[in-house]
Amino acid sequence: MWQSDGQESVNQKRFKKHIQEKYGAKIDTYWDLHKWSVDHLVEFWAEIWDFAEIICSQKFKKVIDLDVPMSDMPLWFEGAKLNYAENVLRNRDDRVALIMTGEEREKVTATYNEVYEKVRLYAAAFRKLGVKVGDVIAGYISNREEPIYAMLAAVSIGAVWTGALPLIGPEAVLNRFRLVKPKMLITIDRFRNNNVEVQMLPKVKKIAEDLSCLEKVIIVKNNKQCEDDVIKDIRNSCYLDEFLKIGIEKDGSVPPLVFEQLSFSHPVFINYTSGTTGLPKPVVHGCGVSSFFHINKHLLTSAKVFI
Repeated sequence: MWQSDGQESVNQKRFKKHIQEKYGAKIDTYWDLHKWSVDHLVEFWAEIWDFAEIICSQKFKKVIDLDVPMSDMPLWFEGAKLNYAENVLRNRDDRVALIMTGEEREKVTATYNEVYEKVRLYAAAFRKLGVKVGDVIAGYISNREEPIYAMLAAVSIGAVWTGALPLIGPEAVLNRFRLVKPKMLITIDRFRNNNVEVQMLPKVKKIAEDLSCLEKVIIVKNNKQCEDDVIKDIRNSCYLDEFLKIGIEKDGSVPPLVFEQLSFSHPVFINYTSGTTGLPKPVVHGCGVSSFFHINKHLLTSAKVFI
């Protein structure tokens, strides 16, 4: 189990000072703050919300009802309206946001502003193709920037993101995706992993054939020598460039990025159990599990980080 080494970040010191002054609490160490957070759970999470400067269109009316037993899954931050992607994309400047590299590519970077503009284009294309609140968008792709853009775009609309590791076979993917019925799939034609060439298109073809809910299969073209007709046998498929062109208006502009305002418990991600004791089971996460766990775990080392 993680143990505090006694060192404190600037934000941790600020937060401790705020709690001491507002509540008259005596907090000298990490474990003092930990105990206070347990003894004053509602107050602690209300203060976390404000300290982290959560972007929302409507603040919560209640942090949590402590009279509701855990077995009944009490709701957190009832009444709040927000969007997870809007909080992730709050920075729009020229600082480096992403660093991308791999076995067969040089290191490249993307600024916060570049990430925002990419997400805006992906979201525009998704909306043109009819993606709406509650739809599921799936990724079956190697570690790259494209699934990050696609995920944030989907979540900005209120769609739900899910994914499967690209090294697993089509049946294992279908065992997961059949449960959540994704509307669209973003994948890749090939990639190199540990100096081994991984061909994805045969697997993607089978998945597209067996998953009738897929309205579009979007393929990142990693093999630059590949002819466009290679994917003609994959149902409802297109390359990423063709997909992104859908989001561009006739005058060359891209529609504004609109962040749908949703409840705190609205699904953001779907992960899966391992499937070692039967078929995998979907595990749904709202924005609280992913973002607030990060803040709590690192105890406010960066109050505005949400990934």
